[in-house]
Amino acid sequence: MDEKTTKIQVFKEKCYDVSKGGKNLRVYVYDVKTEHSSDPRRVKFFKELFGYAYTWKNKEGKTLKGQKLGLVDIYGCDRAGDSAILVRDEHAEVFNAFFKKYKDIVRCRVFLIVGEESI
Repeated sequence: MDEKTTKIQVFKEKCYDVSKGGKNLRVYVYDVKTEHSSDPRRVKFFKELFGYAYTWKNKEGKTLKGQKLGLVDIYGCDRAGDSAILVRDEHAEVFNAFFKKYKDIVRCRVFLIVGEESI
């Protein structure tokens, strides 16, 4: 397989309307560059993208739990695979800015889904 060929397999039960006049979807396929696999910014990238859960103890010693939502949760996006997310067109600017912020440690390719073909 040459470099320009990319396979994307989407595992979702949700249906998206990508017919004419409907909103287009974008598939963001990302990969952490190998030289930055142990970079602390990699952890920050994933926490910002997907969110995280945390716990703490209050003064009485009771353990409390919290959750910080990531961009995927905030904008209602879906994971399309291990390193791919589905994003609606109206949120593309937010995700473009996010991936540009981390372009030194993450490679990202964006595919625009404009239609569906019945077989």
